[in-house]
Amino acid sequence: MTTQISTITPRKARASDRPAISAVMAEAFFDDPVSRWLTPDDGDRRRVLPAFFELATTIFAKHDETWCVGDDVGGAAIWAPAGVEPMSEAEGEAFATRCVELAGPYADRWAEFVALLDHNHPHHAEHAYLWFLAVRPAWQGRGHGSALLRAVLDRAGTPAYLDATSPDNRRLYERHGFRVIGELAVAGGPPVWQMWREP
Repeated sequence: MTTQISTITPRKARASDRPAISAVMAEAFFDDPVSRWLTPDDGDRRRVLPAFFELATTIFAKHDETWCVGDDVGGAAIWAPAGVEPMSEAEGEAFATRCVELAGPYADRWAEFVALLDHNHPHHAEHAYLWFLAVRPAWQGRGHGSALLRAVLDRAGTPAYLDATSPDNRRLYERHGFRVIGELAVAGGPPVWQMWREP
């Protein structure tokens, strides 16, 4: 049975949701073009992604802008609100270091990619920052991603920004008013689209 979009009600994530959020993110991003390039070996990617997303959910928990759908967390979105730094300088350094540690033989790729996004993140205006949005593959196509976006966008009084890592993700965000403002890639890597949305 298909879930109706109108019945999907996102909720703020609780600390107890973090393991499920990490698992959903890892599952949804397993075949993402950027994930596959960062960690080409399937077995390594199955090891790296859950730990990476556990790190991400923990770092952004302080913002209290992580949203979920479903009691069993079928999807989640990790945001930083406008007017705050997503990470402190110390957190950013620790995050980059931990990513390199997790990446193992692919550490150079991870370090280059993290640096690319960090260097090109816009700073010209305050904005809400969508770090990650993911829906469990079995739940996709039912409006959960849209509901997670609307939870923040419908009340946002500022622009919003994100980096889209696949054509499918890009199309979803375009349907919600985001437009491409740039395209990034490291040498040999897939494109990442910088996307901006006015309130």
